[in-house]
Amino acid sequence: MASHGWTEVEDIALVEAWEEVYVNPPRRGQGGLWVRVQQYFAQLRGPNHGRTVDALSSRFRVIRLECKKFENYYKAVENSSEGLSEDDIKAVALINFRHDEGHDFEHVSQWETIRVWI
Repeated sequence: MASHGWTEVEDIALVEAWEEVYVNPPRRGQGGLWVRVQQYFAQLRGPNHGRTVDALSSRFRVIRLECKKFENYYKAVENSSEGLSEDDIKAVALINFRHDEGHDFEHVSQWETIRVWI
């Protein structure tokens, strides 16, 4: 369920930019978190990417919410199934997500990046 105008490449770049800034928070005088995310996003996508700070933070909230939902599915499978590999747990969680949510989970790589913080 990508938002209008956002590509998977942009979603991945956004999460990578957020992770970089989150792990290495800005020092005083470097701008706020989302200003720094926008700067790093520009390094990844080019200076003419056309995404405002508000657009980036809004899109990240959408991705994070979906990742949190998927994390709950993953944990439910992990807690109820012994002996499954991580890949098997993820596969079952993806099936359960699609069944319950009515659409595919489209942010697997983003989830793998930010899951330790959600």
